[in-house]
Amino acid sequence: MSVRLSPRRSSRAAYSLAALLLLGLACAPAGPPRTTLAWLVGQEEPRFDPTGPADPVRWALERLLGEGLVAEDSTGHVVEAAAQRWDVTPNGLTYSFVLRPGLRFGDGRPCTSAEFRRALCAGLNRVDHATYAWLLSSVVGVERVRAGRPLPALGIATPDERTIVLRLTRADPSLLHKLAIPGASMPWAADPAGGGWGGGIGPYRLVEREPGRRMVLTRRSPGAGPDTIRVAFAPGAARARTELRHGQADLVWPVPPGLLAQPLPGDYQTRARAAHPTRRLWLVMRADLPPTSKPEARRALAHGLNRGALLALLGRRASEMGEWVSGAGAFDFPRRDPGVVHEWLDRGKLGRSLHVVMAYAADGVAAEVARAMQTEWAELGLDVELRPLRGAALAAEALGRGGAQLLLLDAQAPLDEPVSELSIVVAPRRGPAVGTFRSGWSTGEFDRWIGPQPPATPLDIGLAQRRLGEDLVALPLLRLPWVWVARGGGAETGFHPHFGPDPGARSGVPAPPHSG
Repeated sequence: MSVRLSPRRSSRAAYSLAALLLLGLACAPAGPPRTTLAWLVGQEEPRFDPTGPADPVRWALERLLGEGLVAEDSTGHVVEAAAQRWDVTPNGLTYSFVLRPGLRFGDGRPCTSAEFRRALCAGLNRVDHATYAWLLSSVVGVERVRAGRPLPALGIATPDERTIVLRLTRADPSLLHKLAIPGASMPWAADPAGGGWGGGIGPYRLVEREPGRRMVLTRRSPGAGPDTIRVAFAPGAARARTELRHGQADLVWPVPPGLLAQPLPGDYQTRARAAHPTRRLWLVMRADLPPTSKPEARRALAHGLNRGALLALLGRRASEMGEWVSGAGAFDFPRRDPGVVHEWLDRGKLGRSLHVVMAYAADGVAAEVARAMQTEWAELGLDVELRPLRGAALAAEALGRGGAQLLLLDAQAPLDEPVSELSIVVAPRRGPAVGTFRSGWSTGEFDRWIGPQPPATPLDIGLAQRRLGEDLVALPLLRLPWVWVARGGGAETGFHPHFGPDPGARSGVPAPPHSG
């Protein structure tokens, strides 16, 4: 038997049902609140280039939007990423990676082992830098790779859509750490609309982008980090300070030059943590361009600097170098001495002065000290012309074969080991440089350690530091921590010693604040 309610009773029943539903929702366990992080980037938007030379901001975005076979966590351990497991043969010559099921790009297309093979090969024959060829030099066939040439047969196989097999010519205990570096094994699909950024398989997806100005990223699935990350690119201290006055940012990193010269508004605080591998402020004096091709010119320039004055300018955003090559002991840095400067100028028959051009990172720490260095040199008759550069122009200058005789930039070795530190300073005899700058210093003394063949003996770190100090082609001026600005009292932004502040994670251990 059916029962028909009158309109009035039907309305009351609907009202009662709605009230019960609302009451049930109110009593149900509350889910985690949705969070948004406003990240202010104190430089211009990096160009999308997954296998380009290292760029901390580009790497941070890539780690949010993309994912490689493995990852390195904040403790330095290698953990699963796109690969759910891997196996290594007892002789260490074969690595087999099994991908997680259901991997998809931002547009929904499936991501298979073939995409990872393309990613592994993408950076091997670049003409501007050889970082990825150096990192993967133990893979069969990579020793025959030539910049700008078609790739030879490589020991990279894809027996099925979820398996990648790497065959090595020699055991490489650091291989997993190398694969965890952004760009080494991170696949990307074509994404013209998003400038390339939307083509990854990472924990976040790109949902909005205004080229050169801002991005909006949202989480694909629940995780430890914020649900939404709003990224704004704001070169210059004035604009960053305006954003802070209005409380528009939760994180400012990198910190634009000049921002910390005055107290921060509101409850914002400066935070700093040590970087591993060590980040350094480098003065590169190119050995293949006159007049710095002469050791006497490099010596004169080195003895014309007062590192203590540079350290005072940066305050707690930098520290003394200590040792240069890890484990080699303290490095005796050339001291400022006008008499020694003129002595080296005389020895090199350079006259009473010399003229060089110094290119430097206009949005980095180098911009804080470049003019002070120019003044110190000018007092001794050394004429240094400044050339501030940004983004792709800086990368091209730092890795090119001509241009400025001096480079002033911050950089770190790919891995936290002496051989890696040496590889970024010594120019390969053939092909482009490893890392983010080219020193022009080519020598066969270290081939047995940094070349493609396995080292016959452990690196002689004392010899390495002594030779680096004798030739002075790339001089580490100061040790640099990671420095950023955060809103006091808020949730801590995650931090990674290798990659710096991690906007996609939350840290359980807050970084100590300081005033800078």
